[in-house]
Amino acid sequence: MLRKSLAVTALAYTLAPAAASAAPVYLECMMTLGSGQKETQWNVTLDEAAGSVAYTIPELGTAKKALGIFTADKVRFDTMEISRIDLTFTRTINLLGEVKRDQGQCKMAPTPTRKF
Repeated sequence: MLRKSLAVTALAYTLAPAAASAAPVYLECMMTLGSGQKETQWNVTLDEAAGSVAYTIPELGTAKKALGIFTADKVRFDTMEISRIDLTFTRTINLLGEVKRDQGQCKMAPTPTRKF
């Protein structure tokens, strides 16, 4: 009976979705905010297994963690969207009824080496 139980448990782990054990993805994204301003760097961590997105904007001293919606072709969080196809980065904001979109581009960032 114990062997059968272990076999079923092993099979369940084998059939579990790969995303559940996937490592976080690190991106470096550049986006021009507003009209004609200089590019701003965003450091984005996508954690599909946890359903979260964390990002920092070093120049602005901003850091945030948000709920992420992961689909086959994009990841949405807050007012942002990153394409899983071509890594385009879009922020959509509504200012007094006027919808504005800022566009940017991401690239894969190296996985940080950790000390602990």
